[in-house]
Amino acid sequence: MTDRRQFIFRTGLLAAGALSPALALSAAANKAARPWPLPPQHRRVPTDVAGLGYSRMDDYGWFQPKDWHAVLRAPDALDAPIKAAVKLENDYTDAMLAPSVPLQKTLIARMEALDAIGGAPVEIRSGDYLYFERTRSGSDYPVYLRRPVKGGAEQVLLDVELEAKGKKHYKIGWIAPQHSQDGRLFGWSVDQTGSGIFAIFVRDIASGKLLVSDITNGHSGFAFSPDGTYLYWLGRSDKGRPSTIFRREIGKPGDTLIYEEKDPAFFISMRTTAAGGYVAIKMFNGDLTEVRLVPMDRPTAEPFVVQPRTQGLRYDVDEWNGKLLILTDADDAIDFKLMTAGAGQPGRASWQSFVAHQAGRFIAAVHPFKDHLVREEWRDALPRLVVMTPDGKEREIAFDEAAYAVSVPPGQGWTSPTMTFGYQSPRTPRAAFMLDLASAKSTPNAAKLISTTFDRERYDVRRFSAKADDGAMVPVTVLMRKGQKLDGSAPLFLYGYGSYGVTIDAEFSSSAVALVDQGWIYATAHVRGGAERGTDWWRSVLKHGKKKTFTDFIASAEGLIAGGYTSKGRIVAHGYSAGGLLMGAIYTMRPDLWAGVIAQMPFLDVLTTIEHFDIHPLGMTPFPIWGDPRVPEDHAYMATYSPYDHLQQAAYPALLAVGSVADDRVAFWEPLKFAVKARGLTTAGNPILSRTLLHAGHGGDPGAGAHRTQQAAFMGFAMWSAEKRWGVVPQGPQAA
Repeated sequence: MTDRRQFIFRTGLLAAGALSPALALSAAANKAARPWPLPPQHRRVPTDVAGLGYSRMDDYGWFQPKDWHAVLRAPDALDAPIKAAVKLENDYTDAMLAPSVPLQKTLIARMEALDAIGGAPVEIRSGDYLYFERTRSGSDYPVYLRRPVKGGAEQVLLDVELEAKGKKHYKIGWIAPQHSQDGRLFGWSVDQTGSGIFAIFVRDIASGKLLVSDITNGHSGFAFSPDGTYLYWLGRSDKGRPSTIFRREIGKPGDTLIYEEKDPAFFISMRTTAAGGYVAIKMFNGDLTEVRLVPMDRPTAEPFVVQPRTQGLRYDVDEWNGKLLILTDADDAIDFKLMTAGAGQPGRASWQSFVAHQAGRFIAAVHPFKDHLVREEWRDALPRLVVMTPDGKEREIAFDEAAYAVSVPPGQGWTSPTMTFGYQSPRTPRAAFMLDLASAKSTPNAAKLISTTFDRERYDVRRFSAKADDGAMVPVTVLMRKGQKLDGSAPLFLYGYGSYGVTIDAEFSSSAVALVDQGWIYATAHVRGGAERGTDWWRSVLKHGKKKTFTDFIASAEGLIAGGYTSKGRIVAHGYSAGGLLMGAIYTMRPDLWAGVIAQMPFLDVLTTIEHFDIHPLGMTPFPIWGDPRVPEDHAYMATYSPYDHLQQAAYPALLAVGSVADDRVAFWEPLKFAVKARGLTTAGNPILSRTLLHAGHGGDPGAGAHRTQQAAFMGFAMWSAEKRWGVVPQGPQAA
């Protein structure tokens, strides 16, 4: 900043329009204001960034590296001009958030105290052992352990902190570590760059010897044969897409390719069925699925297809009671039903009804045991468990809070007489429960937790519904202090996601509680795009229905205002990944509603990204969700909401846009250029910030400490935004 500019800004004599469109700084406002630094200036290089025959100019397309895939493999290789721009933005964001650092430290201390509340671990019984994880006091990483069911010493299977020592990035894969069903082996996948390139390791539990350590280009997924003889693992293409399944006889060199997916529009997952009869390989996208099975009595056999991929047909396969068990939406069963089939004739023509479809009862998952079957279901936007016997009799496990979350960990033993599950709510820390399958009665694994740092009775959890534009009722979960006055005075933090059929559970969050302790209200909008109200709740917003996700979120905010929970301009919104698209949309559609918006790893430049699907690791997999850009009608609809393309001159609220250089899901330049472009267009004096992580992936920096630090920064930003503590800040011109 020049001496003249420093003088003009600090004395409040800057003329209207000198720094950004129509921004006039009053002398009175600036007299009390902190002398905030001017934001970075970045050159504008108008470039046609469009593909597929379209034309679209972008001043900041140069933020994209020339070879993104090389940068994903080695983030330090980021082009020097882009790295310099990232540093300028990060330094500016650090300077703007610096005054909130003491507050952030207070919040981190509170989160640490809440995270340290120790209940019994969620132990799963498999064979002769109980498997569980624990985080040591003061550690950022979990330890995976087991102990004999009949009593005995604990055995460490994987100490993640020890493995991560000295590494810039060490993050356990999307697929949790798992043991072989015979209890001999323990395996895990790990991302050591942040870019979604996974190494897969297998350890012999008895000796501690690593049996597999040379798989370095995996895609996280893997499965064991029940006897631990074979490892099946998912490989990546040169574009970073899941594409190949390999089999390896553990202890012998070499891998055998057993399947290659030629269609880049599919995700792939795999698992060993509960009874151990098959390794199930599932190819899926938003439109259809196909499952192939490797029979474990012939583990080197070629995978056979259950039902060939059929447009509009979704299904998954397990086994129970001597038959294949098929969870499917066939024949308009939009909330899914259960069918059975013989392995000799597994196709759809042979499927027999077992649990009929009921509209409004969404069957989300099934957990088979030798003599019982447990269904996870959603009704009225809340989960429940139902225990079945082979003759079809069933009993429901009920829960009594207004909103809560239930989780059933995988890997539970086929012959186990019990099933372990986790229960929590926004005011109830996660607790382990044991479900006796024969009686269908559940009991906590430990005595009621008594903590000197947390009393759940000081908090209130509520669930209400906001009316959407088309009359749909959107569930909203609220956490607040008991006795909170609903007079509109409280600031409110509103979270949303709304994509891929992902349900946002009403979980316990130390950051949410820490924020509520500061006088805030914390809310989650269960907008369409998730599956909280069943399959139609997310199927209805695919492609040309996507804007319902955005209007649902806006309706939720307006419902909270109408209910006295907060007021206009006192809400800070937060979304992650596809929820970041939601943030970009509501930022451009209704900037007047928000005090601030936090867009974390956000999908913001929809058109440019999806037009260049041929170089993106996600390939064509997003097409069933957002649309096919090669179809003119789909492209035109995406153009009606693509946040980056809808930025215009407006009074935008404060923004914190966060990306990561090694993110292979959402490219880091999307939040970076969104913030820079918005800053050049805003007519308000609210800070528009971007932060780019250099050595992290889509999930951010690994470890509990890094997560708390990031959440504290988000909350510091939120508090300063809602309370207008920045006053009016300069936005700055952009370099030509």
